[in-house]
Amino acid sequence: MFRQRLRSLLFRLAEALPAATLIGVDVSPANVHAAQQQQAAGTPAARVRFEMADYLTYRAEPFDVIVTDGVLHVIAAETGVLVRKLANDLRAGGLLMCNMPFDCRYNRTFSLIRRALRRVQSPWVDRRILQVGRLLHGRDMDENGLRERVAYMYMPPARMMDERLARYFASAGLERIAEYPTPNTSLSQLRHRVTVFVRRDR
Repeated sequence: MFRQRLRSLLFRLAEALPAATLIGVDVSPANVHAAQQQQAAGTPAARVRFEMADYLTYRAEPFDVIVTDGVLHVIAAETGVLVRKLANDLRAGGLLMCNMPFDCRYNRTFSLIRRALRRVQSPWVDRRILQVGRLLHGRDMDENGLRERVAYMYMPPARMMDERLARYFASAGLERIAEYPTPNTSLSQLRHRVTVFVRRDR
C-alpha cells in the first residue's frame, strides 16, 4: 500500500505541477525499487526521483511543499522531534499537507482492536486477516497488496490528528490553515483527513 501511494501520489503531483521537482522518500528499499521500476513513461527522471531513507535522518534543502500521505501516524518517533523535523524541512511560507487519521470514536475503537490483535499476532491470525481482506477487497486488490495490508492490522497509530497534535505543530511554527475530508475506502482503514499547515517565521 505504501509503495502504491508513493508511486501514484508523486506521478499525480508531477502531472499537476509540470514545473516542480519532486522527491519521494520511503524507508523501504523494496518500495523505492518498485516505484523506480514503474516510473511513469514520459515523466523526466530529473524532475521526479525516489530515495530510500529514514525520514528522521534525511537531509535536504528546505522544501516549498511537503506532502505526507498516511505515514505520520506510524512513524516511531517522539512527536515533538517529528514535528520539528517537518517544520525545519520547510522554507518560510512553505506548506505541509498532511493526510492522516484524526481523533474520533471510530479511530479510537479501531486502534484498540489493532492493539489487541498485536497481542495475539500469529500465523493463524495472519491467515484470518488475509481471508477477511480477500472478502472485502479481493476484487480491487491483488494478492500481494492484500498480504502487504496484513501487517497494518497490527499497527495502532502512534498519534492522530487532534488538538494536542495541532499544538505540537503550532509550537514548531506550523499554522493550521485548512482541513479537508477524505473518502474512507475500507472498513479496515482508519478514517483520514487532510490538514494543511503553513510555516510561519518564528
